[in-house]
Amino acid sequence: MMRTMQGPALHSLDCPALPSSKVTVYARTLHRACEVLGGMEPLSRQLGVSASVLALWIRGREDPPLPVFLAAVDIVLLAAERGAGTG
Repeated sequence: MMRTMQGPALHSLDCPALPSSKVTVYARTLHRACEVLGGMEPLSRQLGVSASVLALWIRGREDPPLPVFLAAVDIVLLAAERGAGTG
């Protein structure tokens, strides 16, 4: 399911906004992973899911499967580790 991770993209982001209600740890994590990778297309490729399904998860309409969520956690944690050495 998870492919090799690439560095964060520098182009404009197309990540859906988090909902004003029903913000879950799943939605927050997927949203942050979207920001880290630079948008919906790179994240959907990385996770092996369609952008439309990914958008449902980020908007809090459905929870992702556990393996997808854990892959998103990995993306966020690896980005945090890279950033920790620069401060």
